[in-house]
Amino acid sequence: MLKHWLLASRPKTLIASVLPVVSGSLLAYENSQKSSISVSMLCLLYCIFIQIGTNFSNDYFDFKKGADKNRVLGPKRMVSSGLLVPKQVLVASLLILALGFAIGLLIMVIVGGSKVLLLVGVTSFLCALGYTGGPFPLAYRGLGDLFVILFFGLVAVETTHYVLCLSVGLIWQPNWILSIGVGFVINNLLVVNNYRDYLEDLKVGKKTTVVIFGLKFGRFLFLIGVLVSTLLIPVLVPSAWSTIFLLPLGLFLWLKLHKALIYKDYSRILSLCAVMILFYTLFLLFGYLAE
Repeated sequence: MLKHWLLASRPKTLIASVLPVVSGSLLAYENSQKSSISVSMLCLLYCIFIQIGTNFSNDYFDFKKGADKNRVLGPKRMVSSGLLVPKQVLVASLLILALGFAIGLLIMVIVGGSKVLLLVGVTSFLCALGYTGGPFPLAYRGLGDLFVILFFGLVAVETTHYVLCLSVGLIWQPNWILSIGVGFVINNLLVVNNYRDYLEDLKVGKKTTVVIFGLKFGRFLFLIGVLVSTLLIPVLVPSAWSTIFLLPLGLFLWLKLHKALIYKDYSRILSLCAVMILFYTLFLLFGYLAE
């Protein structure tokens, strides 16, 4: 049972919560080496809880909509396969999201942040549920990619940056460019998922961007994610220079996506996308701390 809950959390993708927090922490570190490590850790916990809560919610609502019923190329989902009870997964999602929200409130109190942080928390909570649930599920309306780039990139990076600046009494000066790069490299996980699930999503009416615009667009979007994160960002953000060395890996994965046919092909690509996000995190650390 514990194994099934762990799988429902989609542990391979949780590196997507680490990169934005590390990026925001590095931006704050550029301004002051005294920024709070404890606040950084709280930001990491917040992002992880929100992501896990979202993953549980997705498992539940995709099951309710029949989106996971006939998956052939994707991994087994815990609710649709009958390994976890649907209502228990929904309750777990709400509890974990609530815990994440409470951590966000704690961060706001510690740093004396603006009430805008409350808006960020409420929006994150609602969008976590509204990604695949509610009257206007984002993932079913072609807005999944925008959601990932916005929340895992701009919101997560710059909110972390903002609260860390407040923790040492500094004025927050956002770096939207790096945030966009982070969002794009993380979004490639979603692009591969949507590319893999194209036929099944088409059948159940799940209108991802790949379903709306086609497989060629999916490959193009993946390539854009690679080029923005590993070519454009190193040029525009000097401290991120070392991430350019991930360009060959990104192009390799793009070529592999062209040729992917079976479950193992997509599983390898997704695993390597997660590895790429991990190395993006490490290369950013190297670039910023080596200065």
